[in-house]
Amino acid sequence: MSRRRSLVFALFCSISLSCFAASPLAPYQAAVEKIRGRKFITDVKNVTLERSKLPAILREQIGKELPYSVDEWVTILRAMQLVDVDAQQVVPKLLALYESQVLAFYDPHSHTYYSIDKVPEKLQALGDPKMLEEMVAVHELQHAIQDQHFHINEKIAALRKDTDGGMAYHSVLEGEAVLVMMAHMLDKSGMKLDDLAGSDDLVTMIMSAAQSDQSGIDPSTPPFFAESLKFPYLQGLKFVIAAYRRGGWAELDRVHANPPQSTREVMHPEEYFARKTRRAAWSPTPPAGIENVLAVEHGGAFTWSFIVGENNAKGWSDDRITIVRGKTPTVLVETKWDTPDQAMAFAKAYDAFLAKRGVGARVVREGAVVKAVYGPDTVAKERFLPTAKAKAA
Repeated sequence: MSRRRSLVFALFCSISLSCFAASPLAPYQAAVEKIRGRKFITDVKNVTLERSKLPAILREQIGKELPYSVDEWVTILRAMQLVDVDAQQVVPKLLALYESQVLAFYDPHSHTYYSIDKVPEKLQALGDPKMLEEMVAVHELQHAIQDQHFHINEKIAALRKDTDGGMAYHSVLEGEAVLVMMAHMLDKSGMKLDDLAGSDDLVTMIMSAAQSDQSGIDPSTPPFFAESLKFPYLQGLKFVIAAYRRGGWAELDRVHANPPQSTREVMHPEEYFARKTRRAAWSPTPPAGIENVLAVEHGGAFTWSFIVGENNAKGWSDDRITIVRGKTPTVLVETKWDTPDQAMAFAKAYDAFLAKRGVGARVVREGAVVKAVYGPDTVAKERFLPTAKAKAA
């Protein structure tokens, strides 16, 4: 296998949540310390799980990341038109996706490295199990370094109610772990990380190949889940490479001290480093006068790009998506854009998206702001976006 093909293969493997590592972790810890220039402060606890117990563990992990119940999260996803499978199938589809990819994972909540006793059948054909173990053990142990040095559990907890900010931060964590893993594999091949980080062609090849890869992903998996799984690894890798080019691992230390606030900054690293989009921390405050609120979501550039396409989501600045409780939830959307033209492009695309899905919505643009309402709660819709105002616009 050529060096470039090996690197692409390594990235495919890292897109699974990790690897199995039944052997002692010490050699992999030493490799991570050498690459990252940081020592483990404490030993990493290692627990081996039976694969049959994995679904329950994964559901528990999902619950730790959410500010509401898993069932409420399913309602929110469906209300926002992000998934369209039956409500009872949403979580099983997600768990099936994770189970088909997970070979192990590091849990920052318990500071534990979890090994899985068996490799998923669909991943067994990817290559030498020992190489899989080594690559992704390095990846996951980098998460342990992040946990011990940068207190990632505290930052993750602080972002529980900010979906976009949380996705952005996870992109830093996963992107850096992929980069450390690649540095290790490059070193074993007699190459240096700078050979990768300095090659735009190689980075483009890796990103393109990994983006199109569907290894182990069931075709019935909701596309939003598949894209949400890939984004932190692929866009995160692109972001951390941009940081590494600016100042090596020391620049990544600075990123940890001041992480990107949005997926827009992850998608456009030049904006992050120019501090063009810095803003006050996002707050899940519902609109005035709106009651019986289930959730206030922060979609971000990633979510809107998924819904209307990246071209129609250019210039995203901020948003607030309020979900009002009901047998059928009511959704109140407010988005902000850099320019009125960008707002207009989004409004047209979003209106078409909702119409295609059979959602009767009102979508209104006022300058660089786009609002939309749909659902049965007429009181909430009228308070948020009065009909007279909508007609005037």
